[in-house]
Formats: sequence, C-alpha cells, structure tokens
Amino acid sequence: MQIRKHLVRYRWQIAVTLLLAAAAAWYYFTHEEDFTRENLVAYGRGLPALWFVAVFLLLPVVGGPLTIFLVLAGVRFGFPGGMGVSAGVVFFHHFVAYRLTHGYFREPVKKWLHRRHRKIPSIPAKHRIWFTVLFASVHGPPYAMKLYLLALTDLPFRIYFWVGAPVYIAFCVIPVGAGSAVTTFDMTWIYVVLVGLAAVWLLGYVIRRRYKAKGVLPEPD
Repeated sequence: MQIRKHLVRYRWQIAVTLLLAAAAAWYYFTHEEDFTRENLVAYGRGLPALWFVAVFLLLPVVGGPLTIFLVLAGVRFGFPGGMGVSAGVVFFHHFVAYRLTHGYFREPVKKWLHRRHRKIPSIPAKHRIWFTVLFASVHGPPYAMKLYLLALTDLPFRIYFWVGAPVYIAFCVIPVGAGSAVTTFDMTWIYVVLVGLAAVWLLGYVIRRRYKAKGVLPEPD
C-alpha cells in the first residue's frame, strides 16, 4: 500500500526519470563507440579550466546538477586538484545562497509564505549544528534547493558556512574520486568509489526515513 501511494504521488517524476533513462540508453547504444575511456578522458582534460570553473561556480546555484561537475572536476584536475576546486566552489555557493536569501529575496519569500499561512522556520540554538549536519548529509532534494532552504532559516552565517559547507565537501570525495579513477583506471579506486556510493546512498536513506518518521525533515513536494 505504501509503495503504491508513493508511485501515485511521484508518478510524473518517475515518468520523466524513465524517459530520460531510456533516452540516455538509446544514445549510448547508438554512439557506443564514442564512450571509450580515452574519449572520456580526452573530453574531460580538454575542458578550458577557467570556463569550467566559471560554469561550476554559477550553474549549481541556479539548479544545475552538482554531481556532473564533481566528476568532471576529477577528470579535469585529478583527485587533489579536483577536490581543491570543488571545495572552493562549495564555499562560494554557500556564501552566495546565504547572501541572496538574507538580502533581496528574503522579503518576497516571506510574503509568499505568509500568503500560504506559512513562515520561515526557526531552529533552536542548541540544535543548529546537528541539524545543519543532518540536513546537509541527507540525500534526496536537489543541491540548490537544500542550499536555499537551509539559508532561509534563522541559522547564523558562521554555522551555515563553516558547518554546512564542509559536510558537502566531504561528500564530494566520491564523485571527484570517480572522475579521477576514470583517468588512471585504477581498479582499487573504482571499487572504493562504488562501495562508497552504496554506503552513502544507504546511510542517506536510513537517516531520511528515521527523521521523517520523527517529523524533523519534511516530505519533498
């Protein structure tokens, strides 16, 4: 019954996901010869560094997929360089999201919520650090949505920036490592990445289920 309820609730998301997966599979099988390790590495390393970093800085804060950029950062700069670039970008995203939500956009958002009989949530001071770690750790909502939702609260900048950003950076290790592993084709790294992905997914699923049941985390729209 619960599964059916979720299938009905997320039918459009499921349909779009299946269509995108089918399109990706069709493109892969019709261009299979292009998806060689050499071509992928050549493409990644051929990306202009400045343009790549500029797009990496801008697109994720307007809804672009973060993971793709993290993998490409690993391909383009290797693991140490990719992590350095990714860390700097994530700190930048947190700075921009906080300034936007505490500046020009705050009053329009408050008025929009007020018309719907809602208000920006308040996080008790004693719960702010652990809630920030939890919210940043749970996978599910898009990266940009999580950035802005957390920034809209009364969380102080020092906690939002110095607690939230490092959690995201820690989760960058796996996709950046995956991109780096493609360039070196080190099977050890690939196994570590696969195990890490599975562990992160499982941990996020368990945390999300646990805290949704307690009413700490909202259901996604």
